[in-house]
Amino acid sequence: MTRNHLVRAIEEGIPFVIKMVDGEQYKVTNQHRIAVGNTAAIVVDSRDLPHVLPLLTMTGISYLKQPHRSSNK
Repeated sequence: MTRNHLVRAIEEGIPFVIKMVDGEQYKVTNQHRIAVGNTAAIVVDSRDLPHVLPLLTMTGISYLKQPHRSSNK
């Protein structure tokens, strides 16, 4: 997993899950819940708790289904 993969996923604006080598998973529901550095990312979960995740221990990401948006105008 590279920094570029993570940055691209954030820029696309689609919710995703980061998968870790130990089997843990961290949901990223929007771009304001993650910060990416050179060697680690910080993800803030739904309870507003931060998790520092080393890039070297990430095994991949999976995109989540986006919620339906109403087209009523």
